[in-house]
Amino acid sequence: MLKKIVLMPVIMLTSVAVMTGCTVIKEFPAAEQVPEKKKIEHELAEKLLKAFITNDAKGFVALLPEDTQKKFDTEAFKKYRKKIIESAGEPISFHYLATLELQALTPQIWKVRFRRVNNRNGQEFTSEILFRVITGMSDKKTAVITAFQFI
Repeated sequence: MLKKIVLMPVIMLTSVAVMTGCTVIKEFPAAEQVPEKKKIEHELAEKLLKAFITNDAKGFVALLPEDTQKKFDTEAFKKYRKKIIESAGEPISFHYLATLELQALTPQIWKVRFRRVNNRNGQEFTSEILFRVITGMSDKKTAVITAFQFI
């Protein structure tokens, strides 16, 4: 009976080690690396974020496709940005994190840092929110933005 109690955990651990020992895990490239074929789309998303941070409504809207500009004009940008600033603070920087793999579209995830000041004591603090921009290629040289949002 004592042999069974001692041998059972050893057998179980050996089984687990043998069964998991053959697992291969691929590591994704570092966040700073953008696939070469996605550089055009990456640069477009970067311009969009720069326009957002610098409060460039015309520049932001100009990067959107014409049909989107009809729905999301400079006034809509101002309302959208004001809503984000009221909840998170003033945007101060951004950082590219990753490009997700999809067949036709390219979702990119960016980290945007915001600064806010406490009205009571003047203490400053920062927070970060993820920003997703989805791009695609209308031809081999022209990238378009299909969607964007803070998540």
